[in-house]
Amino acid sequence: MMNRKPRKEASSTRAPGRPKAGADQASAYNNILMTASRMFMEYGYEAVSLQQIASLCQVTKASIYYHFSSKPELFTIAITRMMAMGMQQTTLRLEEPGTLHERLVNVAAAKMQQSHVDTETMMREAETYLNAEQFAQIRDAENRIFGVLATHFQQEMDHGYLRKANPMLLAQAFTSLLMLANREDVRQMHGTIVELAEELVELFLNGAVKLP
Repeated sequence: MMNRKPRKEASSTRAPGRPKAGADQASAYNNILMTASRMFMEYGYEAVSLQQIASLCQVTKASIYYHFSSKPELFTIAITRMMAMGMQQTTLRLEEPGTLHERLVNVAAAKMQQSHVDTETMMREAETYLNAEQFAQIRDAENRIFGVLATHFQQEMDHGYLRKANPMLLAQAFTSLLMLANREDVRQMHGTIVELAEELVELFLNGAVKLP
């Protein structure tokens, strides 16, 4: 996990306040969720405060409590929503035309565009603060992403392209491999994220053994 603190951004000249009725409330709700998910994924659970989120959203902390009862609730909703969007995007990319290699490169490149904390590290950190239901909701959202990958891996096994293996294990192994992109030295080995994605997918599918 990266040991760095969120940057403080310059405040707006507009005084922050509680969200107004109607469309403004919906806008504030979505802005808080998007900002929170980005910060939690970049810095982890403990390093991010509600005050930091409020400042970036140009609202008061009371505005956050207007929409969310607690930091654990905001974390749960923000992360599960982000994972749901990730599942949708992964599904779309895996259903595009092309070989499995090409489709996985598209998935990998999209996932690695922004570095973020390892999900397991983030979850171990947050587990102390989450209740059992909140923790289960996030795990379920994460497993849905693995399930999408596993379904396509199973299809490729059925067609004889991949050797028989546990598809969920392959899904988790592939996702873990992509976390290498968080390392700056790894990113610097390649000119672009797509080139890094190409090499990691090649490593995942064919390994490091030179075939005869």
